[in-house]
Amino acid sequence: MISQNLSRRFIQSQKMKHFAEPPTTSPPRTNLLDETDLALVNALQAAPRASWTLVGQALGISAVTAARRWERLRSSGLAWVTAYGGPFVQQVNCAAFVEVDCVPSQVPAVTERLVHDPRITGIEHVSGGTDLFLTVMVADLTALSRLAVDAIGAQEGVTATRSMIATHLFAEGSRWDLRSLDPGQRGLLRPADGTAPTAAATLAPEDRPLLLALGKDGRLGYGELAELTGMSESTVRRRVTRLLREGSLVPRCEIAHGVSGFPVFVHYLANVPSADLARVGASIAAASEVRLCAAIAAGHSLLITAWVRSVPDTRRLEAHLAERFPELTIEDRRLTLANPKRMGHLLDAEGRNTGFVPMDMWA
Repeated sequence: MISQNLSRRFIQSQKMKHFAEPPTTSPPRTNLLDETDLALVNALQAAPRASWTLVGQALGISAVTAARRWERLRSSGLAWVTAYGGPFVQQVNCAAFVEVDCVPSQVPAVTERLVHDPRITGIEHVSGGTDLFLTVMVADLTALSRLAVDAIGAQEGVTATRSMIATHLFAEGSRWDLRSLDPGQRGLLRPADGTAPTAAATLAPEDRPLLLALGKDGRLGYGELAELTGMSESTVRRRVTRLLREGSLVPRCEIAHGVSGFPVFVHYLANVPSADLARVGASIAAASEVRLCAAIAAGHSLLITAWVRSVPDTRRLEAHLAERFPELTIEDRRLTLANPKRMGHLLDAEGRNTGFVPMDMWA
């Protein structure tokens, strides 16, 4: 009961902050980041909670310079660190992707209403046979039904929904990076792998406030987390350390796609024979362009999401996949036209972080 009260208190405080913020006009388009900025983001992609001393050592700059540069990027919405639940979400709870068809003139209004739902972690306006592509995390299949029917399907302007349930994640966004570091820098930040996360790793109810708080800022210190959650600092340190070690908590450094050098997103819906799915999915997941590769329970067996440099690159990547994996049949593809929400964070047209809605699958 205490942990539930802490979770509700944190969510309400964040919602009040979000709705209290007056509308702002997006700043002019930002120039590409310099090489040190990109290396800094890449360092935090490799080790999202690394100390500034370690980051500075890897990049050849002082800890003060690293921290100052990061604060500039973070405060301008160009980069940020988030965190979310690990493999237990699709093994114990439910991770899914929902396609939403809308009356064309209602797409902005539907998006604006859905963007505040804590169970919908991502929203994309896409090309192809649907209008909105949602990423959702919910407690179970019954909760997914309620979300699809009562929260999404009941919206004025929505004409149809289709759910694709993730049955296995071969890769997800925390493994994608800018490829700005050399092997020596990467090795310093991320030493030889320790124990891999276990399938049994899950999240205790009393840990939920930590997950919600770190979703907004995955680099929050133990003292800050203690203040937000009402736990002691020693308890926070012990629990966060355990969650990271088990893989129950996944931190991830994000970058505004408009300055990433990879501004084009593509989703491929593909079929692979069941006997080949594990092998093909794991191999595709290793491709540098791929951010997500998931086995799904739907009309297709595999969802592949990639970030590339240009629209023509989506065709080149598709041709490469078809040549490399003859057992793979790409049946459909979606290009992202707009991405107003990614892992709980609200984004402007250039992908800059402008706000946050706590990701709460238990809402």
